[in-house]
Amino acid sequence: MSTGESIILVVVALISLPLCLLAFMVIRQSFKDNREIKFILKNGVPFDATVSSIRQTNTEINGHPEVFIGLTIPREHAEPYRTIIKAVIYMVNIPQYQPGRKVKVKVLETDGKIKVALEGVHVF
Repeated sequence: MSTGESIILVVVALISLPLCLLAFMVIRQSFKDNREIKFILKNGVPFDATVSSIRQTNTEINGHPEVFIGLTIPREHAEPYRTIIKAVIYMVNIPQYQPGRKVKVKVLETDGKIKVALEGVHVF
């Protein structure tokens, strides 16, 4: 192997390694988010929430829009909890998530943090 080929090999390795590491980190975070949503759906307390807003994120997964959904969740003896969650919704189900509509959610409170997952939404 010549010196020029060795230099090219080193440069390619130095460029490829950070890109592979970045891809690994992004994929790992995506799976972590999905595991957390599934855990909330399995262990959370069911509530009826009211949709306060919906906005598309300019991202689609398998042809379905990813959206931000604003939710208001009533609580006994406390102010309603308001949150925004990101979800991928089938196009035909968009009318179910218009402001004012009621949706089913699961709520899990751990370590003083409230986590919310929307029921009936496919987790990719």
